[in-house]
Amino acid sequence: MVSINILGGNGEIGGNKILLEHKGTRVFLDFGMSFNKNSQYFCEFLNPRKCSGLGDLFEFGLLPDMNGIYREDYLAHMGRPAEEKSLDAVFLSHAHADHAQYIHFLRWDVPIYCTQATRIILECLQETGSNTFSDLIDACESFKFYQNGKGGLSRVDRKKAEYIHQRDFHVMEEGQRISIGSIEVEMVPVDHSLPGSCGFIIYTDEGNIVYTGDLRFHGSNGHLSQRFVEKAREAVPKWMLCEGTRMDSTDKDSEAEVQKKISGLICNCDGLVFIEHPIRDIDRVSSIFSAAKENERDFVIPLKLAYLVEALDSYCPFCIDDVKILKPRKNWGLINKSGVAAEQVAQDYAKWEREFICRSNSITCDDLNRSQKDYVVSMSMWEIGQMPDLKPVNALWIKSSCEPFCEEMELDEERKMNWLTHFGIRHENAHASGHASGEELRDMIREICPEILIPIHTERPELFKGLI
Repeated sequence: MVSINILGGNGEIGGNKILLEHKGTRVFLDFGMSFNKNSQYFCEFLNPRKCSGLGDLFEFGLLPDMNGIYREDYLAHMGRPAEEKSLDAVFLSHAHADHAQYIHFLRWDVPIYCTQATRIILECLQETGSNTFSDLIDACESFKFYQNGKGGLSRVDRKKAEYIHQRDFHVMEEGQRISIGSIEVEMVPVDHSLPGSCGFIIYTDEGNIVYTGDLRFHGSNGHLSQRFVEKAREAVPKWMLCEGTRMDSTDKDSEAEVQKKISGLICNCDGLVFIEHPIRDIDRVSSIFSAAKENERDFVIPLKLAYLVEALDSYCPFCIDDVKILKPRKNWGLINKSGVAAEQVAQDYAKWEREFICRSNSITCDDLNRSQKDYVVSMSMWEIGQMPDLKPVNALWIKSSCEPFCEEMELDEERKMNWLTHFGIRHENAHASGHASGEELRDMIREICPEILIPIHTERPELFKGLI
């Protein structure tokens, strides 16, 4: 008998954790973090304690308390006995945190299936992130000691290679069917606000299952979502797990219109243009790059985006050499000090950042100041602290990201507006969602025509009633 248990993503946007069981085979479709539940108890300055292992996450229902799926080092630290593995695989639809972040807590011998672009993004997140829970590609054993050269005990860290375990990643190709126990799983690419996004078709002898992941039809790769619908219909599914983020929205978005609006706003600005956007939305980054190029301006990107663009390689529509890389002042701020040795400057930056600060296309805030009208700068709350160095004149800030949807985001938005007011920066909006509209979702459901429809990733599941 097929069992589908929604352990995250039910009546909420994100946090997808869908347990599928069939004849002894157990797999998860996504294993993400619930932003809504997490924000009820935690914030930027109050996080689950690593010292509690999994305890804090179990306490507040952020993770399901299940046997045989979690890291043995965390379980041992909690005083729990070793458990036999009870999970056959995890299939990730994409690398957004609400779908993939909590793989950190999984056993490292659980196979993880995803696209190549998803694996690359997760690797970048692990390398460049500051999150305590960032063991995404590999995992370093925690709460362990080793005997040091003096005969005493030292705590294990990432310098001890023998305590680092590679996760069992498997890259899926389009059209390939993966056999896991009693089921077969096919990956089908979709259009979303992140490279490598996909849905899945699961084949069983009791009926087939379609899982949409997150998708849209109005992006630069909308044809991928159309093809997903066709393949899903051909599978004649008994069950369909369908995202509904914007089920209550009638707005018809267009990535092409976003690029056009951004280009027009840049054209009418005499100073620096700052654009706030999701840093891993390469579709949007490409739109901004093209809009800057149309206006004969250089697109300037932060170090984290530079790292991602280079790692994605052919998955990004432009090359790292086609843009400028902004090297900010950090720590001692030695980057623009004359007479300072290069090795001292490097100490201001993380190891992964250092390879970018000496490149011929890297620039400083001083360089931007010399000709502000020649640049479009990728900017966010993480980089806004550089504004006193930039001292913008006649500048424009384009918000090309979603509106705040929680109290913490609303506070960030208020702080941002205080900064913009202080520096006299004009504010405009130009955004398209990463999710399909209600009308598009209803058309998709009717075309695929499952026997059983299961709404996920939505706060309005009642709007799905009567569609099949």
